[in-house]
Amino acid sequence: MNETLPRLIAVRWRPFRLPLRHRFEAAHSVLADREGVLLELHSADGAVGIGEASPFPALGDGTVTDVLALLDARGDALLIDPAPEALPVRGPGVAALRCALDVALLDLEARRQGATLSALLSSAPLDHVMVNAVIGSGTAEVMGAFAAEAIAAGYGTIKVKVGAGSIDDDIARIEGLRAQFPNVAIRLDANGAWSEVQAREALERLMPLHIELIEQPVAGTDLDALKRLKWDDIGRIAADEAISDEESALKVLSGGAADLLVLKPMRLGGVRPALAIARRAARTGVGCFVTTTFDSSIGTALALHLAVALPSTLVAHGLSTGEHLAADIVDEPLLPTEGRMEVPQRPGLGVEVDAGALDTLATWPWMERRG
Repeated sequence: MNETLPRLIAVRWRPFRLPLRHRFEAAHSVLADREGVLLELHSADGAVGIGEASPFPALGDGTVTDVLALLDARGDALLIDPAPEALPVRGPGVAALRCALDVALLDLEARRQGATLSALLSSAPLDHVMVNAVIGSGTAEVMGAFAAEAIAAGYGTIKVKVGAGSIDDDIARIEGLRAQFPNVAIRLDANGAWSEVQAREALERLMPLHIELIEQPVAGTDLDALKRLKWDDIGRIAADEAISDEESALKVLSGGAADLLVLKPMRLGGVRPALAIARRAARTGVGCFVTTTFDSSIGTALALHLAVALPSTLVAHGLSTGEHLAADIVDEPLLPTEGRMEVPQRPGLGVEVDAGALDTLATWPWMERRG
């Protein structure tokens, strides 16, 4: 990729809110909608690159208000230097805005070259990846109904949120799913809800149910506990909330604290930082998979391009969250088919903003800086 930054004539942004089809419950939050900021970079040659900044407040990533404040403070400087590295290293909303800038610049360059964004990231990207269905916490009956729908739609892997209630309740729900669907791959996500003692008890009782893996059984800040659980070899451990940047990912890798890393580009500051982590992990024999944070199809597209560019893909990716949205801001929402997601074969991200949908879902008029 040409690393020379383009000459910009305008930077525009607009916040939006996407409703969910139903409330989605996890250990750390209950979602009814998802807020983000659409970012556009307009270059002097007429090309436009788009990105999305959707911080996840429940994970301590800041809010849309924080992103808007950063954009306002950066102001005209964005026209001169839109590089993500020009932003602060940390702070509320910073990672999400860094992600939006990183992806918008990649999208701009890929459109200029008439190439897919993933072609800029890898010399041999895949054209599709397998993805998991995701089910929030709920009653056994509700979870069973969602699982049945997912399997009928062609999914081979189901991800279930645990940790919102008691361990006994979680065991009962997963036992019910396993009895109902003996051949489907089931993975769990505790979102760091358990103590080390609780996690060990839960894993010892759950793993005989042939669980594929569990994401973040203990708090992301408790790396020693995560390492002990991994070394006890009760089941495959994936680090998620423990990874907020390249530095924290390297701590997980150097400590041997996980079998797999979960990469969320919206939390890691973009596609390129996430890919750097994946390449470092591959050198140590640790695999990675990519998940979204309930983003619009712009955020899903950037995660998909990252997923197909990874050094290796060992398990299904968590990119199907668009199915939980009741509305989107693109002309063709990016959704899986039969448990897989195809890379759009249009230049750049491969998705285009639907102006009418954005007008309906936007929470504020366009804001911009022009050169």
